[in-house]
Amino acid sequence: MKAGAAILLLLLAAILAAPWLLPAPEALDLASRFEPPSLVHPLGTDDLGRDIGARLAQGGLISLSVAAITALLAASIGTVIGLLAGYHGGKADALLMRLTDGVMSLPLLPLLIVLAAADPAKLGVPPAMTESEVFAVLRPAVIIACVAWTGVARLVRAATLSVRTRDFVRAAEAMGARPGRIMLRHILPNVASPMVVAPPCRWATSS
Repeated sequence: MKAGAAILLLLLAAILAAPWLLPAPEALDLASRFEPPSLVHPLGTDDLGRDIGARLAQGGLISLSVAAITALLAASIGTVIGLLAGYHGGKADALLMRLTDGVMSLPLLPLLIVLAAADPAKLGVPPAMTESEVFAVLRPAVIIACVAWTGVARLVRAATLSVRTRDFVRAAEAMGARPGRIMLRHILPNVASPMVVAPPCRWATSS
């Protein structure tokens, strides 16, 4: 585990330090095509003279950014659905859990391909936004998060079911606290363990 953490930290440090230590990944230098590794280009250059190390670092940064945003979005969606299902129970629980089961039963890869092929312009997204770098990162993150929240929802629901019957929740209900306040102030802090564990796991699988 320590070795894995050390490798991850080294990769993160290399990716974050690359913009200051290496040439720009888009910089062309036709006079330096296919150069071997050197102090200036630690991994050499490609057929257009671009620094391979800088391009790898840029790709790694984009991949990790997409994975991190996906993990946070999936954890947020799953937490909301799990809290609602676990606290309210009854028909709400049955409906939300059947929705969760339905999403889990969908074939993941074909669904992601269909969602990725959707034209943002037809969905009302301004063209100026679709051409931005931020949108290029957010789009795959949102698409993956739409189907990646199910595991968190089931974990949070199970934890909520065990917490909702405790005395401090019953006392809050007896004092007239609203369901939203009870879920946010009393239940959510006590079901935080799935929320803490799930994002790193989702980050690993999404990257």
